[in-house]
Amino acid sequence: MNADREVPNLFAPFQKRIKIAAFLISGGILILLLRLWGLQILEGERLLLLSINNRLRIRPVEAPRGLILDRNGKLMVENRASFDLYATPEDIPDIKETTHRLAEILKVSPEELAQRLSQRQALPAQPALLRKGIDEQTVMAIEEQKIDLPGVGLRVRPVRAYPTGGAAATLLGYVTEVSHAQLESREFRDFRPGETMGQAGIERRYDAFIRGIDGGEQIEVDARGKVIRLVQRVEPRSGFNLYLTLDSRLQGIAEESFRSRSGALVAINPSSGEILAMVSKPSYDPNQFSQRMTPEQWRMLASDPKHPMQNRGLQGQYAPGSIFKLVTTLAALEKGAIGPDTKFSCNGSFSLGSHLFHDWKKGGHGTLNLRQGIANSCNIYFYNTALKTGIEEITRVALELGLGAPPGIGLGDEAKGVIPSAEARTKGPGGWYPGNTVMAGIGQGMITVTPMQVLMMVSAIANGGTIYRPWVVRRVETLDRELIEEYGPEIVRKVNIDPDNLAIVREGMQAVVSEGTGGRARIPGLAVAGKSGTAQVVRNSGPLRGDHRDHAWFVAFAPADDPQIAVVVLAEHAGFGGSVAAPIAKSVLEAWFKLPKEPRMAQSVEPEPAEGD
Repeated sequence: MNADREVPNLFAPFQKRIKIAAFLISGGILILLLRLWGLQILEGERLLLLSINNRLRIRPVEAPRGLILDRNGKLMVENRASFDLYATPEDIPDIKETTHRLAEILKVSPEELAQRLSQRQALPAQPALLRKGIDEQTVMAIEEQKIDLPGVGLRVRPVRAYPTGGAAATLLGYVTEVSHAQLESREFRDFRPGETMGQAGIERRYDAFIRGIDGGEQIEVDARGKVIRLVQRVEPRSGFNLYLTLDSRLQGIAEESFRSRSGALVAINPSSGEILAMVSKPSYDPNQFSQRMTPEQWRMLASDPKHPMQNRGLQGQYAPGSIFKLVTTLAALEKGAIGPDTKFSCNGSFSLGSHLFHDWKKGGHGTLNLRQGIANSCNIYFYNTALKTGIEEITRVALELGLGAPPGIGLGDEAKGVIPSAEARTKGPGGWYPGNTVMAGIGQGMITVTPMQVLMMVSAIANGGTIYRPWVVRRVETLDRELIEEYGPEIVRKVNIDPDNLAIVREGMQAVVSEGTGGRARIPGLAVAGKSGTAQVVRNSGPLRGDHRDHAWFVAFAPADDPQIAVVVLAEHAGFGGSVAAPIAKSVLEAWFKLPKEPRMAQSVEPEPAEGD
């Protein structure tokens, strides 16, 4: 055996593997060290910022909306505190457990809460709104279990409050969250989801003034979502206050006088166009929009057959009935078809070809001049007057007085009404016949108006021929009473009607109240001018009840020689204007001039007259 023979190295293969492993481990450690160096040195500042931000939350603070006050500084719309419940998904370690606890407190299903939280999975660090406007008892229950509800918190925010409920609701409007459809529109590109804005009426038109500027809070939270400290706060800036032309005292009396009837009432200063009161019945309570309204609640309100959200003063279109006789009178005087001494005989009916037209009073009124015709609202007198005048001049005067066009108050949609144009008369079905002119002369047939249009017309008659644009906001101020904007009367035009003819009509309107169909608007010591009207809804020879009854109209202004207030009342399906609408107008006039209300008759319920206008 050769002693010098080389002994083989049995560990050589393992040594090679060990070297490779050592190399790999060294390389891995080097990579880790390089990564650690990069994280610490190159990205340390950025990661520190991310770490800090992971502990910080930005919480918006909603700005209180500006107040809305009446002409005398009395609050009509304000704000109140509301507690809202939020949850931040990222800060909830066990969503199932938390939703079950909350469900017991809120008395809702855990699935409903879980669904709302799941909608925020894409933004887990953003708080999700679970419930708006929770009551005091629920607030106490959540505070008591706060330690077991990580990531859940309460926020206080200002919400809109309307102390008088549905009074002037269709004029004031309401506030609610911007909808998904609105957020997709360019007009609302500056709004964020969940932000509120005025959606109707004054709240919508002046939202830019009222809304204010939201603030915010930067808060630090721990791993369980509990607030540790307030890092920074930017105070919200309240919206501007609006001072209206409305008189809240007059508004309340007007609402009360209307009772349970449906319809509209508008009162203005005929020498400036300032709206003093506006009633639309039935109404709705805008306070219900201050909290999150369910889709079912909205559908019920929007589909209500009584249309409580419609502003009947601006959007309701009705046949004017005998109120239109003022237009017929002016057209006839302008054309020279009649004069103050023109007389017609009324025996209760009027024949035209094979058609027989009736007066509202059985047996008629006898022989009347113009003043008496207006005072007694005699249909026969105005059948004759309309035929002698012609529909062209009647249409011209109606348009001149503002009928057939929206008044332009700027608070949403305004109905135009219908005045038969030349095109409609020539191209309409069957053409235009003398019988159409006869019916138009007393405000029936192809004529519709809104209460506000009628009031603009009557105001122009009252003030001598000037049409003012109706307006409702007097000024905009900051909380410190610094003036931002101020508004005043705007003349639309001077009507192209002889002032002497307007004076003749004013005299006839005084006779309506002093000796005619508007006697229930008579006020001792106050010269009131007015006109009653009863607009037929359906033709029926039998008794009319409910929705088949006529609409009751009454317009008035006072004092007759120096008008300070003009009122229009439209009571739907209420009967005769002189017996139903005139007393409502009287209550408003008494309230405006602060006159003692006349004592009611001993008989609590007056019998409904068998005929009238």
